[in-house]
Formats: sequence, C-alpha cells, structure tokens
Amino acid sequence: MGKAYKNFWSLNTDEAVVAGILRNETAKNVEVLMPLNAQMKDIDLVLFNTENKKSLTIQIKGSRAYEPGKNLTKKYGDGSGGWFYFPARVINKSSADYFIFLIYVIEQSYKTGRRYLEPHTITVPTREIKRLGKKYKKLGKGSRYNFFLWVNPIEKTAFDFQYKKYYLSKFLDKGGFNKLNKALR
Repeated sequence: MGKAYKNFWSLNTDEAVVAGILRNETAKNVEVLMPLNAQMKDIDLVLFNTENKKSLTIQIKGSRAYEPGKNLTKKYGDGSGGWFYFPARVINKSSADYFIFLIYVIEQSYKTGRRYLEPHTITVPTREIKRLGKKYKKLGKGSRYNFFLWVNPIEKTAFDFQYKKYYLSKFLDKGGFNKLNKALR
C-alpha cells in the first residue's frame, strides 16, 4: 500500500485565507507550503525560508463570523469574537510550532456606513497556547477547550473572555507575524 496524500483540491477555506495573508506578511524569501503527506497530521501550512533553510509548522483554527450582541459590544467595545472548540489533546499533542486562530470580524466603515468582514489572526506559539490552556482554561465535555477570542481592530487588542480574561494582543495580526518572521531569520 502506498502513502496517503492530502487532496490538494480540498484545501480548507481558513487555510487558504491564512496562506494568502502569510504570503503578504512574510519576507520575500519565505515560501508558504502545504503538506501533501497525510502523515503530517495537524500541520496545515509550512513556512520555509529559502535562504537559510529554516522552517516553521502551523496549525490553523478558524471561526465563523459572529454578530456581536449589544451587551458584548457594550462590555468589550468595537469588534467581534470567534469561538474555537476542540479537544485539549489537539494542543497538548500538537507537533506544530504555531497555532493561528483566524477570526472574521464584522467591521464598519464610519465614512460610508457599510459593514464588511475583515479577517484577523492571532498567531501564538504552541508552547504558549499550552501554558495559557493550563492556566486559564477548564476542560469541558469530552475534555475539550473552549476559546472565546475577541478582536477589537480599532484598539488593536485581542483577548480570551471565557473565564478569566487574558490578553493576546501581542499575537494579533502584525504582532504575530513579526514573531514568525523573527523565528525564520
């Protein structure tokens, strides 16, 4: 029996969006690759520096867009949240170097009044997600973690608001990409 390969044409939408964002936010000598080998479970993308041969593996977690209720925007300000629900073992046994949480925030142009979806990312080293999970999370049904992540694009803040609020702003958008670029130098 031969090796199993991922079907290239079944690329997850969130993976495709993040790949496009990473292409724009990484150095010109960094390639964004998708593993074809099905044995690389939980690795969605690979960043590879073609000059120094350094690489990073990434797992993508995406959330659908949520219309924030008035009580949430009153409490947390502009922006909206994403919900991520998956088994704790996904993090604890992950071989990825980084997790990227993709959140589609419903934003509004104050000039035109038009609303639109804007993708935002929270790029966190796996070791940091493990630490935060142990410190702030309670395991739910089926030994699962719930991450309720809020992104306020105007204030450029991100935080988890489920149990005890903790900030992830340093990993938001360019802050997270700067860490990736630094690790690949």
